[in-house]
Amino acid sequence: MATIRPLEVRDDEPIRRLFVEGFGDWDDPHPRIPFSERKGRSTYVTEVDGQLRAAVSERHYDSWFGGAQIPTAGVSSVTVQAESRGHGLLSPLFEAMSNGARERGALLSTLYPTSPGIYRRFGYAPIVDLMELRVPTLALAVPGDTVPTRRATAADLPGIREVYRRWAADHNGPLTRLGESFPDPDQTVISSVTGFTVAESSPGAISGYVAWDRGRGYGAEASIKVWDLHADDPASLVSLMRSISSFSSVADTTVIRTSGDPEWRQLLRQGSIQQVHRSSYAMAVLDVGVLERMHYPDGLEVGMPFSWKGTGHVLEVSAGRAQVQSADVGAARSLDAAGLALTISGAQRSAALRRLGHLTGDTGDDEFWDFLFGSRQPHIRDYF
Repeated sequence: MATIRPLEVRDDEPIRRLFVEGFGDWDDPHPRIPFSERKGRSTYVTEVDGQLRAAVSERHYDSWFGGAQIPTAGVSSVTVQAESRGHGLLSPLFEAMSNGARERGALLSTLYPTSPGIYRRFGYAPIVDLMELRVPTLALAVPGDTVPTRRATAADLPGIREVYRRWAADHNGPLTRLGESFPDPDQTVISSVTGFTVAESSPGAISGYVAWDRGRGYGAEASIKVWDLHADDPASLVSLMRSISSFSSVADTTVIRTSGDPEWRQLLRQGSIQQVHRSSYAMAVLDVGVLERMHYPDGLEVGMPFSWKGTGHVLEVSAGRAQVQSADVGAARSLDAAGLALTISGAQRSAALRRLGHLTGDTGDDEFWDFLFGSRQPHIRDYF
């Protein structure tokens, strides 16, 4: 009989062997941190006949959706022993993980699915791709007004984080990068890459930053890796792009981690963009109460009936906030599990949801739903 339970200290070596089987070997940090002591996550295992056969970790995150910070269960390290695959271990394991996440207060769950079909049955739908795009380094020398740039120090981390917060809050999906899953002190963050370059719209006012790695060698085979690029205004963005372009004599290309339609792409005037890597990012709704945590336009007064997974509700919006009440809604707008995830994220409009079969029922409120949830682009910058 299979037993599902939280990870224990006695599981540290068995789960490492299970993870090596699923994901390949890796170099442990020094000093090595046992899996049972790692912060910011809850790991669940399936034990059969005294052996670990499957595992999943739930990372304790918050994400930005609808202008609000939403408690999020970031799913990672999903693995099943080779001989146990296809024996139905994953569904009850995911149910236990999801229930634990709800008890913790998580309203959404996200993951990077290696096989989207496996997770679709749990309500996960792809909302955006995390990408690495290769551009000619010289192409980043874009025209426009500029502001001063300089190398950042640990003292600049609060200003850098505030730039990220302003960008993230304007989109659906980015992690807040706060809490126990992001415990690194400022000096560790600064030293994790070759350099953080900041732009200042006025002395002491950080208005943008780029985190970059120099990489190896020089010439045609060398490239700069940009992990993060955000700016509050065009002059700051131009300045940071030009800062990276200054490496064009020693690194022909630059690889930028990004998602969706990045703002910097609108400034390019030359050079082709090539996709180096893409990872689909998927989301599932754990609790319909997530609609009450999001922000809405002031002055809008509306009540919209809908059903989700066969249960009726009314979304009542007033003074920028919302309440969700249970109700008998008849033939009103009806969403399946993935349909609500795609709606909240802004990834798909109502017409597309109907074409995909995620949405049925009355069409009268489609424009309201698209207006309420379609104004923020989905984005992500962190892989887990």
